[in-house]
Amino acid sequence: MVPSINTSMETEFWALAPKGVSVHTARINGGRLGTPEELRNMEKEARVAAASIANTEPDIVVYGCTSGSFFEGPAWNRRICDELTEIAKAPVITTAGAMAECIVRHGHKRIDVVTPYVSLTNERLKEFLAHHGVSVANLGTFDMLDMFDHAKIQPEDVYRKVKETVSGDTSAVFIACTQVRALEVVEMLEQDLGIPVYSATQATAWLAYDTLGLGPVISDHGSLLRSLSRNGSHPEH
Repeated sequence: MVPSINTSMETEFWALAPKGVSVHTARINGGRLGTPEELRNMEKEARVAAASIANTEPDIVVYGCTSGSFFEGPAWNRRICDELTEIAKAPVITTAGAMAECIVRHGHKRIDVVTPYVSLTNERLKEFLAHHGVSVANLGTFDMLDMFDHAKIQPEDVYRKVKETVSGDTSAVFIACTQVRALEVVEMLEQDLGIPVYSATQATAWLAYDTLGLGPVISDHGSLLRSLSRNGSHPEH
């Protein structure tokens, strides 16, 4: 499930789908302006999307909006998962949950973050991570309120912003927002920086496949996804 304005996550998820895995999408109405009111309203609209996607009898459902799942904190994120799981009749994970899970599970306590968000959303992101015991050293932002414009940020711009943001004393970088085309530069950034680089869609796919017990061989989109093939035994990509 993606915000109705999202034009990036679906194509990235399709690129990461191994043989034998299909991806089906429902759209959550709203979310363009990324205001607190819109982000809260997306929770209600997601129930409609969950009822629609339930017709595909999915094995897992993704709530694919980073800010839409962290904005009101961890308890809100858990409630979204619980409510939508009941409606969709399948386990639901969120991108914010995947962000926290991949960072914490791999032992990172201090990271750098790049986002397209405005200051209020950035502060909420830092608070969400702090709840999970993770501090943000440097945060680089494109400072865009209109979430449709997030997809207009080019991968090379993401690359430059990450390189500008990295503080040198952190163990990983996270690139927020499923609307940002970060997947295309994750591998290159890891090679250049020598530390793990996680993106919103990449982390979400990782947690989805990990939750399902799948171990696809995904070799060209960062170390996080490569780790799946060491933990599972399923189809090659």
